Amino acid sequence: MIAIESGGSTGVDWPTGLAASAVLQTIRYVAPTLECNMGGPMSRSRELTLRSTILGDGVDHVSCPRVRSVALDFGEADPVPYVWGLLAGLGYASPEAALGSLLPILRRCVCCVSNEIAPDRVVSLEPEVVLEQALVLGLSTRSLFDPTRPVIWTRASLTRRLNLYEVEGFYA
Repeated sequence: MIAIESGGSTGVDWPTGLAASAVLQTIRYVAPTLECNMGGPMSRSRELTLRSTILGDGVDHVSCPRVRSVALDFGEADPVPYVWGLLAGLGYASPEAALGSLLPILRRCVCCVSNEIAPDRVVSLEPEVVLEQALVLGLSTRSLFDPTRPVIWTRASLTRRLNLYEVEGFYA
């Protein structure tokens, strides 16, 4: 930017015989340019296709075998009252009381949501089987089955379709 103060010196030595207006007419305006680091994160981003997984029965000694798949279809019934009614109908005071008899041996597992699992219709299963699967779903998040956490039954948790994978062998 060039500033000309009227009546004062600009600090520019004008060529002899040229008026300031003539000099200003010969100066071209250069638009400011944006100078920035073009080597930023966007230029270093890559898209990769997943070609293998450690989940499932793998090859090359890398595997976390699938322990089980769990998915329930409640039809038109509301899942939460249905499961609580089933719990009371089987004579259990709480979900934790049912854990000891329906799920005696439990290990932490990694969970993976999979819409490819066909859910079991609760009307066609034995009540104990439905309750056992509901306990597994209640002890699971979208990514972890943890038997030490409290059983939490919500519509979202009871309608998930989960694959559970054993990971202890992978980390051993």
